[in-house]
Amino acid sequence: MLTQNEFGFDLSVDNPFVIFRLLAKIAKDKVGIENVLDLSRGDPGYGFAPNVRSRKFYSFLVNLDTVLNNFETHFKDKTKASETEIITAVENFVKTNYQETVATELLADFDFFLNEVIAAAKNQRLAWGKFEVLFELFKYATVSGGTYHDPFGEQIARVIVANYHSQNLGMNITYDDLIFTNGASHAIGTFFKAFGKEGGGLLKEGDEVMITSPVYFPYMGIMEARGLKITCISVNPKTGQFDTEAFEQVKDSNPKVIILVDPDNPTGLTKNEASLKMLADFAEEKGAIILSDEVYHSFHKGKKSILNFAPKRTIRIDARSKIERATGCRFGEYIVVEEANKFISEKWKAFLPAGMDLKNYLHDAKAPGGVLGEFRHTTFVGGPGQILGICHIILGEAERQKYTEIVTENMKTWHAGLGIDYPGNFYYSLVDMNSIASENKKAVPAERKLLDLAERGVVLIPSGLFFSKEDRAAENHDNYVRASLPNLTTEQVAKAAGIVKEYLEN
Repeated sequence: MLTQNEFGFDLSVDNPFVIFRLLAKIAKDKVGIENVLDLSRGDPGYGFAPNVRSRKFYSFLVNLDTVLNNFETHFKDKTKASETEIITAVENFVKTNYQETVATELLADFDFFLNEVIAAAKNQRLAWGKFEVLFELFKYATVSGGTYHDPFGEQIARVIVANYHSQNLGMNITYDDLIFTNGASHAIGTFFKAFGKEGGGLLKEGDEVMITSPVYFPYMGIMEARGLKITCISVNPKTGQFDTEAFEQVKDSNPKVIILVDPDNPTGLTKNEASLKMLADFAEEKGAIILSDEVYHSFHKGKKSILNFAPKRTIRIDARSKIERATGCRFGEYIVVEEANKFISEKWKAFLPAGMDLKNYLHDAKAPGGVLGEFRHTTFVGGPGQILGICHIILGEAERQKYTEIVTENMKTWHAGLGIDYPGNFYYSLVDMNSIASENKKAVPAERKLLDLAERGVVLIPSGLFFSKEDRAAENHDNYVRASLPNLTTEQVAKAAGIVKEYLEN
């Protein structure tokens, strides 16, 4: 519920993810849904469709699955000896059921897909040929969701995701390092359930957890609800970096867990190697484990992860949702490398069930209900979502590049339109409305500003509560808003920036 004051909400206490829905409704009612300029939502699906080439290919796989798995035949009964026969049958099916140009395109993508999976499997030390790839796709109608799925994630999907991360991070990630989750939010919730009062009891009321400020608001909500002592390490919201003074201010802290979101939400900024090295050294000094949320990392090729600097003490979270414009796939993962599994399992031995390591415990805890794997027989990421996700990874590079270029142009347009510096952030922009506002507008309550902008059709998410209590006590942050830039065309971004600037300056 929102505070029922004169504005209908209170920025100092109300959940910003509830407030923006109210603002969106006001905008829709005032200007019509077709004229709303919604910059509040982090879901890129409002402005971008998922990859077209991969969706076409996936739909072909589902169609093909109806031929390979039905009442008369089941692919699980096939053997490698019938590989040539299967390939021929696939080619005949395509040529019979699709127009010539479409058939040619699908067969080329089919061959490309098989070879890419074979190469990825080889990198993962698996000797797969075309039959093995087809078997992983079609056994038990996996591609169509015909069975419960490997509780850790289908092997073929973990192979592709592990290979993808290995290339992006410049380090060896194996498919055994992955535990699939129902998106990144499922991984976040699972961690706190696994080690909170429902599970091992590592994080009891009053225990200390460190997090950056500003940060994605739900983390604050989860920790406050659990009564954890939250120590915040301030990040420069203009650069996204730590400095030595920030660590000096928390030198007396003793966190069990340090939570990092990098690239950052809400600023859209990334940590450089110096900042990551400082954090890794600090975690080592304090004996803390790092939970690193990196769902925006794929936009920044070649960027280092905290996993590169603190592999033994990092649990990494990632997902397909943002880079593939496919939040509805609900396809995320933990990465727990072997070094981390051994180190954290030993360090947290008292908080794990007897004889169980970290990786298997996180796997069991992700099930609904308790933490001991009461529903351990499935992965909670549907087979169709997993296969569609790897189709995106394998076939989506050209469209990912185009998407990245458009969002980059949106970022530049937004900052130029507001007349503020562009620090090179991506996806999100954190703006202090009072840094633009006239003296008269500065005196207007932030709630009123957001309502006025909504009535003009522009929806932003209030971001004061993304900052720590300490930061908010030192300075009022009610006028901070986050803009999500993937959800409008560049022309619409320019229009939204113009409306915001004109309103705040007058």
